[in-house]
Amino acid sequence: MDVRSDEAQVRQLFDQMTASQPEAPRDRHSRIRRRARRHRLAQAAGTLAVLAAAAAVAAGVGVSASRIPPASGHRSVPGWALPWPDHRNGSVPERVLDGAVTAWRHQAFFLDYGASLTATAKAKVIWYAGQTVVHGQAVVAIFEVDSAAGKRLIAGWASASEVMHGQPGWKPGASPWVLYDVAAPRPARGLVIGLNVHGTAAKPGRNPDNWIVLLAEPHVQSAGWSAPGPSSSSSSSQGGSSSGSASIGVATAARGLTVADTGQITGPVVVNQLNVGHHNTLAHPVTVGVPGNTRSEVPQLAMPARVSVRHGFRRTNEIDGQGNSGTGLSGLGGRLAIRARCYGQASLRLTFGTGAKETALGTIRCDDVVHELTTRIRLRPGVTHPGVFVHASYLTSYRVVLGTVR
Repeated sequence: MDVRSDEAQVRQLFDQMTASQPEAPRDRHSRIRRRARRHRLAQAAGTLAVLAAAAAVAAGVGVSASRIPPASGHRSVPGWALPWPDHRNGSVPERVLDGAVTAWRHQAFFLDYGASLTATAKAKVIWYAGQTVVHGQAVVAIFEVDSAAGKRLIAGWASASEVMHGQPGWKPGASPWVLYDVAAPRPARGLVIGLNVHGTAAKPGRNPDNWIVLLAEPHVQSAGWSAPGPSSSSSSSQGGSSSGSASIGVATAARGLTVADTGQITGPVVVNQLNVGHHNTLAHPVTVGVPGNTRSEVPQLAMPARVSVRHGFRRTNEIDGQGNSGTGLSGLGGRLAIRARCYGQASLRLTFGTGAKETALGTIRCDDVVHELTTRIRLRPGVTHPGVFVHASYLTSYRVVLGTVR
């Protein structure tokens, strides 16, 4: 992953949010970042990194997906495409799926595949999935194309609230679609195309459950999966359970398509069964994701337990999430102190300020225990200070509480 690119985006967003602002409520930055966190995480894990200025050149160029047919187990496809059914079920309007194709065309253009927007407009689109999941909160799209960009498999998703109410699939510099683009795979037994998606949180103070969408050959009747679970027992809305060691489940497949709620998890989901009758056709376990794209393997992780605040520690605001993030500081005066809890691949690295004035604050070990870091930075009351930034892996989940001590 290009961590430096994502870090620059976080800093730019922070500068835009805090420029010329009066003192904000203590949790305002946290609320702003919380609303953007899940979509930015998915965007950073995908490949829609584009330039807003150049996008204006391409504005207004459309594309149309073929008319949505009734779902069928038998259809004729070109030799380069996967001979699998079309799982579009009518739950997503054709214009929304057209928007996913339009977003891919701009992505292909800006990733410099040597494919102009005019050339990709002539792409032949073969659809495999286009429907709502997560109780209607998310839309998934899986299709292949033969275009000037080559023969490609594209799989991705968007929040239903961002695409199902007339919004465009692309506008200058941004898209609600998180798309993963790889070379079209050859049909093979055990091939599985996976997506990690999510909706909104079921309970306050908790991240939403991670859901998986698995697409395999149509003979597959069920799929089994496992993922590490959180330290405390919990359950998903569809019966998957987490005991502190693993979250496991087996879900029915409809002509090779499986959608399952994996619940609250703490690491990547692994598919260990693709069952046809009583036989597992999967030669070896595979991580849920789009084949050849490791960024698609990042799930929505469970949030660590709440961070307690000791006597004498005065809370200002909180950051939670995966990957890099940051927030501004205002309010109480005193020495900047940080209390945090995290788990995952590596330690959290914390900095204060930006650019030439960036100051390293230290690191916090990610062992799911609360740690405190007291700094030499002194904050003046009522003044908006440069931000605190958290640098972390996308497979690291954290809660960071910012405050002051005397």
